[in-house]
Amino acid sequence: MKNLTYVCLAFFCYVTLTAQTENKSNIQRVRIDFKTPEGYVRHLLLGFTQDGSATDGLDYGYDARKRDKLHDDLNWMIDSERFIIQGVGPFNVSKRYPLGMFLKNSGSIEISLTALEHFDNPISIYIYDDWEKTHHHLNDVSYKKIMASGVYLDRFFMTFTNNRKESLLSQKDNALNDVSLNYFHNSKTMHVNTQGMPLNLKVYTLQGQLISSHALSNHSEVHTLSMSHLQSQVVLTVLESNEHSRYNRILIN
Repeated sequence: MKNLTYVCLAFFCYVTLTAQTENKSNIQRVRIDFKTPEGYVRHLLLGFTQDGSATDGLDYGYDARKRDKLHDDLNWMIDSERFIIQGVGPFNVSKRYPLGMFLKNSGSIEISLTALEHFDNPISIYIYDDWEKTHHHLNDVSYKKIMASGVYLDRFFMTFTNNRKESLLSQKDNALNDVSLNYFHNSKTMHVNTQGMPLNLKVYTLQGQLISSHALSNHSEVHTLSMSHLQSQVVLTVLESNEHSRYNRILIN
């Protein structure tokens, strides 16, 4: 009986380890490096799960948060939080994934593609600059740019096509595009029409410091938020649903 127990346990361990190995081998990986103005290098990994075991949202066991502190950094952004490893669903050429760039130092930055793993056919990797509306093909040459210090949450994305129509398909499907967000200077209030969706609104300084967070329930379509406590400045607002995020810059004065 004892021998049978050992055999069953060994068989269970073998099956488990085999399944884990197969799952890992089925993950398609994109590895990029970010070189900071000071010369440090951040390694980033994006993994595609062909069985859909991970999503574009936060997935335990697939996503790794940024734990260390670099003066300058590049991270995957998931629900307004910073990650160095992101696991997502199956590869889709129309998808795009937001990157947050955090710079205390001005200077030259570089983003380079270091590896593509487990892809049956070659794929293209682009860095999309939403401010300049440009795509840079990482497969050919690294992306280099002189950047001013600051926080860039709504500017850089990884995409897989330089066709603007295709790269914006996922954005068109974003229900948050229909949400109106306006700031009224006279009353110093922010008005958000959520179209009846439960959302969360976060307000950040351009240095990435969280100012306030507001849960917008679906009990009301229009939400009025006072901004009278803020000094004159440009703030970054992040609207979040369970599936999407939207970024806007607003001048508070």
